[in-house]
Amino acid sequence: MPTLCEMNFEEDFGVAKNVDDSNRWSLEKIGGLEVWASISPASHPNEIFQARLIWKKYPQEAPSLKFRDPATGRVDLTSAWPKVRGFRPTSFDTCVNWTAEGLKIHPEWNTDNRYKWDPHGNVLLRTLRILIDELDGYFEGRHP
Repeated sequence: MPTLCEMNFEEDFGVAKNVDDSNRWSLEKIGGLEVWASISPASHPNEIFQARLIWKKYPQEAPSLKFRDPATGRVDLTSAWPKVRGFRPTSFDTCVNWTAEGLKIHPEWNTDNRYKWDPHGNVLLRTLRILIDELDGYFEGRHP
């Protein structure tokens, strides 16, 4: 029997696969609360990155974000990561307020209304759109 978190995630996943801007990503639901999203910056459509998003509690908590090497499945290769502000490929984490890693690095964000995680609405879709916006606005290449 699926949990309430899994049911909410499944519903939001269906919407995220079919919204008007869903041509910006390709989604693969892995199971539970994990999704792989293949994405590219608008300026470099041939640079494809596979973001691995995993929620512990959906939609209550921010997702973990790692970049996955599709050939090996590894999330510990810097070459799988884009160079984007707040992304730290050598630490394999992100220092942004919309990921579990960022909120762990900066616990003060959890109590600041400007930065704390917002669990309302379709958080999968919102996370994908933020990720795309970051790639479009701040992409500097693939990390070596």
